[in-house]
Amino acid sequence: MCITFYRHKTYLYYTIKRIMHYREKSQLSTAPLFGVLNTLHAIGERLMDLVFPKYCLLCNKEGTYFCASCRCKMPSDTTPIFHETFSLWRYDHETVRKALWELKYRGKRGLARDIAESLYDKILETLAENELFENPRGKTVNGNEYLVVPIPIHKNRQKERGYNQSELLAKELCLLDPSLFILEEEVLFKSKSTQSQVSVKNREKRLKNIRGSFAVKNPERIIGKKLLIIDDITTTGATLSEARRVLLKAGAKKVWCATIAH
Repeated sequence: MCITFYRHKTYLYYTIKRIMHYREKSQLSTAPLFGVLNTLHAIGERLMDLVFPKYCLLCNKEGTYFCASCRCKMPSDTTPIFHETFSLWRYDHETVRKALWELKYRGKRGLARDIAESLYDKILETLAENELFENPRGKTVNGNEYLVVPIPIHKNRQKERGYNQSELLAKELCLLDPSLFILEEEVLFKSKSTQSQVSVKNREKRLKNIRGSFAVKNPERIIGKKLLIIDDITTTGATLSEARRVLLKAGAKKVWCATIAH
């Protein structure tokens, strides 16, 4: 019986690995088949998590994709981006880049959960300092809910990829503190497809590339509310700046932006 179980487990392992490998190597990124491969990839990852243990990206500790101890060793980002915007880590660290790649191109929910825990602490610290500054009588961030808005991707890209990494991160963040962070996915959307910001090196060109690409629906949901935009990475801040602009124009009281890396 043990031998039979082992054989089935081994067969499952290699079947899932083949699906995941084919998805990663496939050049059919614009074909319907790619969306199917992404769905199979997501199912495969969950099965892998159930059958096989997870290991930390840095220390190989079992049970997590990115353990708390290793996350604490990542270099904090203290570089000012623009007003009311902050990042958790510096992008120049190899493990941070690897974690972002795994999240963005493999959509690992377990990894999003691990990172969200560290991002949660950073957000609380930053928002609490802001609340104390704005409310000298000592009123803190506790009790003042924020609507969490993930940076959207165009519907065609989401259909191809099967997920939005910023949305995965935002969902995990909201699960950590539902009374403070409320997920809002029905407000900000990508109204037009744009050239990837990664391929646009100049900040002015990035601002021009992203300008007018976001739109707001259901503005009544955010009028007079405090918002927290979530994204995986920022370089020049062009994407966050444009998203923040349209949300404030739609009536949001205040808009903060938080990313994993900068």
